[in-house]
Amino acid sequence: MKHPLLAVALMATLAPFAFAQGDSPAYSQCMKTATTTVDMNDCNGAEIERQDARLNSAYKSAMAGLEAGQQGKLRDAQRLWIKYRDANCSLYYGLTGGTMDQLNGAGCVLEMTKARADELGKLLGP
Repeated sequence: MKHPLLAVALMATLAPFAFAQGDSPAYSQCMKTATTTVDMNDCNGAEIERQDARLNSAYKSAMAGLEAGQQGKLRDAQRLWIKYRDANCSLYYGLTGGTMDQLNGAGCVLEMTKARADELGKLLGP
């Protein structure tokens, strides 16, 4: 990279999103070797897919463990949560108009998806 200070500033900005607790080892390794925003976007995309699969699995497990009335409430809550996540993170995708917006938007989706998967995983107890 031509501008090492820019790379350091970029990584410092992404640190809360990129290296948060609970990231997969593949994501952590990918981000360690990423040298461009395109590389980082690729890492984010792959990790979002992994975390979305984890979210779907936690949702299915939670639904299977609930009674019919509770299932309907969870289904409604999940649909609203998806709308909220998408609306909330859309702000980050267009906040500055720069290339960092893609990383910040993806970081938002990733963090919210991980948190929701964790929440649903704990819904029925340990």
